[in-house]
Amino acid sequence: MQVIDAESIASMIDRTLEYNRSRRVLSVDRNAAWQVAHGAVAYGKDLKLQVEGKEVSALDYLFQGGQMRGWELSTGPVLASTKRPSVEAYVEAGSYVGQGHVDQFLGYLSQAALPLDTPIQIEDQTLTLEDWGRSAQNELPNNPYREYSWTLIALTNLFPNDVTWTAGDGNPWTLESVAEFEAKQDLAESPCGGMHRLMGLAHTVRYCRNRQIPFQGGWLAAKQVVEQAIETIRKYQNSDGTFSANYTVRPGTSADLSTRIGTTGHTLEFLAYALEPQQLKEPWMERAVVRLCELLDSASEVELECGGLYHGLSGLRIYRDRLRNVERGR
Repeated sequence: MQVIDAESIASMIDRTLEYNRSRRVLSVDRNAAWQVAHGAVAYGKDLKLQVEGKEVSALDYLFQGGQMRGWELSTGPVLASTKRPSVEAYVEAGSYVGQGHVDQFLGYLSQAALPLDTPIQIEDQTLTLEDWGRSAQNELPNNPYREYSWTLIALTNLFPNDVTWTAGDGNPWTLESVAEFEAKQDLAESPCGGMHRLMGLAHTVRYCRNRQIPFQGGWLAAKQVVEQAIETIRKYQNSDGTFSANYTVRPGTSADLSTRIGTTGHTLEFLAYALEPQQLKEPWMERAVVRLCELLDSASEVELECGGLYHGLSGLRIYRDRLRNVERGR
C-alpha cells in the first residue's frame, strides 16, 4: 500500500464521514431507534433523520418527544439519590429495532459529547441525560443478563468522578468490580466478537489513566484483557488491512462486503479508542483505516447493515480526532 501522510488520511476520513452522513439519511418511517442510536455514536447530534419529508437532527427529534419504533422510554420511581424520577428504557434482548442490551442506547449516547443537562421529553415530563445515567447506576444490580459492556461505557463517560456509588439494592458498587466481572467473560461468546465488551473495558482503562488510579485488582484485569486483545487483533490482521472476520478467535476473511465492513469497523472502533497515541500512526493501523475508507467508498451505493456501518464510521471519527491531537502534540 502506498504510504500516506497523516493529514491525507484525516482528509480521506473526512470525506468518508461526510458522504455517509449526507447520503445515508435514516427515516422515521423506514428505520428504528436501534439504527439512530448506532448512528449517534458516529455523528452525535449531527445525525440526520427524515421526518415527514424534512431532514432534522435525529437526537433532537427523539429527545423532544418524537415517536419512532423502538424508542421506548418511560418514567419510573423517584430515585433516593436524586429525588427525581428515574428513566426506564425497555430492553428486548437481541432486538434490532429497540434496545437489545441493558444500557445500550445510553452507552452510545454517552459517546456523543452531550451535556448532562440535555433535556429528554418522556411522556409528560422533561428529564435529563443525567437522570438516565443515575437510573443506570441505581439499576445496575438488577441487570438480568449480567452484561455490563454498555453500562461501563455510559458511566465512565457521564460520571467521571463516581468511582463508587450506592445502587438501588442499598449496597456500594464500584466501577472496578464491574470491570473485573467483564474482564472474566469470554470474548468469543460475546456480541460482535467481544468488541463491545472490549470497548467497555477500554473506557475503563482510560478512566483509570485519567484519574491516575493504580492498575491493580479489577483495573489491572481490564487493562490486561485490552492489551491481549490488541496483540491478537494485530496478529490476525489480513494482508489487505482488514481485520479478521472471526475477531479475536482466529484469522479469517469474508467474501461478503458488508461482513468485511462490519467486522473491520467494529474492531477499528475499539482500537482507535484503546491504542496509545503513537500507536495510531503505526503502519498496520494506517493500513486498516485506509482500507475501511476504501471499502465504504466501494459500497457507496449499497445498503449496509447499520450496526457495522456506524461502528466503522465511529472508529474512523475517533481515529481522526485522536490523530489530529497527536499531530498537535496533545
